[in-house]
This record gives sequence, C-alpha cells and structure tokens, in this order.
Amino acid sequence: MTAMTAAPAHAAKKYSNCDALHRDFKYGVARSKAAAQKQVRDGYHRPAYGDRARAVYRTNNGPLDRDDDGTACEA
Repeated sequence: MTAMTAAPAHAAKKYSNCDALHRDFKYGVARSKAAAQKQVRDGYHRPAYGDRARAVYRTNNGPLDRDDDGTACEA
C-alpha cells in the first residue's frame, strides 16, 4: 500500500513563459484588485486577481512581470 500526498493547497504553478500562463489565465494575473483595475484603465483586459491568481503572481512575478506593474502577462 502506498501513501499518496497532494501538493499543498497554497502551492502555485510555475510557468515558463506568458504563453503557458495564458492557457490558464487568458488575460494574466494581478497581485491585487487595484493592479487589475490599472490594467483596464491602461487599455488591457482585466487580469485575474483572486486568491489563486495572487498565488500564481507571487510564484511568477519576477520573470513574467517585466515592467513591475503588479500584473504578470497582461494582455
């Protein structure tokens, strides 16, 4: 009998690039609601900003938020 362990609920997926992230989050992920609203004001679509999206942002913000505006892979 083997024990199966699941990844922690707070673990977020690491994406290799924005194309990969866009498969799960069409318009990117934001670290906050305010950052998501800024994208809309700047003419982009609204990125995801819920708990799951924030966890993904924290995991991927360095390589995928190149302009450091609080949104990774805005589209």
